[in-house]
Amino acid sequence: MQTVEQLAKRHAALRDQTWQRWRIKDTHKGPVVWEIRQTLIVLKNADGLPGETDHLIVARNAAHPEEIKYFVSNAPADTKLETLLRVAFSRWRVERCYEDQKGEVGLDHYEGRRYVGLKRHLILSCVSHLFLSRVRESLRGEKSGVDSLPGSHRRLGRRPELVA
Repeated sequence: MQTVEQLAKRHAALRDQTWQRWRIKDTHKGPVVWEIRQTLIVLKNADGLPGETDHLIVARNAAHPEEIKYFVSNAPADTKLETLLRVAFSRWRVERCYEDQKGEVGLDHYEGRRYVGLKRHLILSCVSHLFLSRVRESLRGEKSGVDSLPGSHRRLGRRPELVA
């Protein structure tokens, strides 16, 4: 059995591929650029037979080459790399949602003993968060564009793009 790191080093399609530079987001310190290698892989299923086709993405921080991230996606084979990168580097949005729910609407205040009570608490917390988000959005006014990336320049609606 191989780890993803070992597979990325030994797989010929990744090893022989040149790194593509992608600007992932813009921050107050400047653009964040990652170098990407991507290929389709077929992993074994529980029976040891070939399973579904998955995407394997190896991302290396251009500013700090020792920082490497691995992403495996079960998206359809014809999914664009841009879309895969947008999803892969958007994890902070989910984390931010949980952080807001814990701090603002009491997601972490449950002290019950039963699963049904926990489910009700989670549902009420999510509905409360949705309500507060919509009220905040309506009070703030219309957005100038679609948020597609994290960072200080998200109002510009930038997307991951290939850097020359």
